[in-house]
Amino acid sequence: MSDIDIFQKLKSGDIKAFEQIYDKYWSKLFDQAHRRLADEEIVKEFIQDLFTELWLNKGKIEIHTSLSSYLQQSLKFKIFNHYKSQQVQERYKEFVNIQASLRSGNSNQTEEHLNYTDLHQALKKCIEKLPKQAQRVYKLKQEDGLTYPEIAALLQISISTVEKHIIRALKTIREELKYFFLLLFFIF
Repeated sequence: MSDIDIFQKLKSGDIKAFEQIYDKYWSKLFDQAHRRLADEEIVKEFIQDLFTELWLNKGKIEIHTSLSSYLQQSLKFKIFNHYKSQQVQERYKEFVNIQASLRSGNSNQTEEHLNYTDLHQALKKCIEKLPKQAQRVYKLKQEDGLTYPEIAALLQISISTVEKHIIRALKTIREELKYFFLLLFFIF
């Protein structure tokens, strides 16, 4: 049976078709993701999310190439978003660490202190400008450290909706804080 036939059965809710797809592609996807990410737990979480989304959205998914390509592209998208999210988190952590050292008196550079205070205020304002649901999802992810499935369960929305909110929030934040990211780059 071809992938297209199996996928058509999946679309109609056939759990056996889902199991066939899972068994056929899980290890391939794991190998693909593990080459890009060293953390096996994150890789497993991404693949689990991918298959969960496949099952939950089976009726809505339209595959234009092949099932294999669709799954690989979806996984690449998750990895890419993970890296973008990590970059923002790392910059924010650096900012918080510098703020802590400024408060403790380890640095007497007033200009740096003002720049970081401005960045923190600009970030807060940027987050406040986000639509309420995107703001809530972003805060649950970044401040509370929840995973996409945890956020989806808490807010009773799909994992893909959580991803879309995070992507939009990060895009908005990057656009509005370009100046500060350049400033951080030159300071470090």
